[in-house]
Amino acid sequence: MKLRISLFTLLLSISTLSEASYSCTIDVAQVLVYGNGTVNVFHQGRGDYTYICNLSTPRLGVSITTCAMWTSMLQNIKKAGGKALFKYSGTGSCATLPTSGNSPAPYFIGDV
Repeated sequence: MKLRISLFTLLLSISTLSEASYSCTIDVAQVLVYGNGTVNVFHQGRGDYTYICNLSTPRLGVSITTCAMWTSMLQNIKKAGGKALFKYSGTGSCATLPTSGNSPAPYFIGDV
């Protein structure tokens, strides 16, 4: 039984290591919603706006429903003066996060 648990733990560790990701924890200063559905957040880790999702069309795997939920959550975080956690796939950092249309889509956003 201990061998199975150890093997499972080892396999889980290897699969976690192979999936690179990074996260950014930010104060939400501004949430912009444009007429075309684009949602941008001022990302002080980058010092610029980050394109999060689109309320009119799915973007990079983020559905319209998820975008609406994220937008509401981000507006509430801003109003409460809290922090949001953005998690991105791949390698990178908050300081080098591409802006505008080149921004990657986060795979989750949380209220910290």
